[in-house]
Amino acid sequence: MPMLLEDISLFCEDFKANKQHYRKGWDSGFMSFDYWQNLAGETAGILKRHKVNMLRSSRVFSDQLYFTYTSLFVTNRIVKYAAKGSQNEKFKQAVNLLFNP
Repeated sequence: MPMLLEDISLFCEDFKANKQHYRKGWDSGFMSFDYWQNLAGETAGILKRHKVNMLRSSRVFSDQLYFTYTSLFVTNRIVKYAAKGSQNEKFKQAVNLLFNP
């Protein structure tokens, strides 16, 4: 969990700092870039306020990040972290089973 939360936090920072780069490559018809950027900002704020408690309790993680539409952003980041950042094979398999068809 610590490495996942760190990965999400770092991506939120990078997304904010390099928004023009991300905007140019945006091809999602599902939602606008501005809305995705808003979800990233909300997620970053939640992580700043609750990260310590999230590390202690998965319930806090789910209560804070899966209560609103930030769940869309967080799920996307979990899938990408499992695909590229995680070394934990059980985590990768669980994410694959839950989120990939």
